[in-house]
Amino acid sequence: MATLESGFEDNLREALLDELKKKFEDELGPLLIATARENFQRYASANGYDIDHIWEDVEGPIVERNGDSVQFRVEWPELTALFEFGVSPHTIEGNPVLHFYWEKIDETITVQSVEWGSETGGIPESRAIRDALHTFRRVVQA
Repeated sequence: MATLESGFEDNLREALLDELKKKFEDELGPLLIATARENFQRYASANGYDIDHIWEDVEGPIVERNGDSVQFRVEWPELTALFEFGVSPHTIEGNPVLHFYWEKIDETITVQSVEWGSETGGIPESRAIRDALHTFRRVVQA
């Protein structure tokens, strides 16, 4: 008959949590980031967007071990959500005016409001991160 060491459950839990933290840092986190990057690159190419900053400025994976849990996150740059979820055409009001450079006519324009996205239909949603999370979940559940 085998005899188990006193406290083996605590030792096992600690070892499993350490292994989980390492797996998130070395495999799962980089997989999520790489998959989102590929999705964003396809989206940018299909829509003619110069949004390299999204995948170049991503922070993570950030993995923290707190007691009996392992927390994992990835932080994408500000305004990433505009591309992830898309933006419908809308009116932008100045306070009191807007100034912007219009490359097509090589001039700075001053207006009270602008119908943003009226010609392009807005920004289509990329679903780059959400689709990457689906891939991530399949791998984690396997």
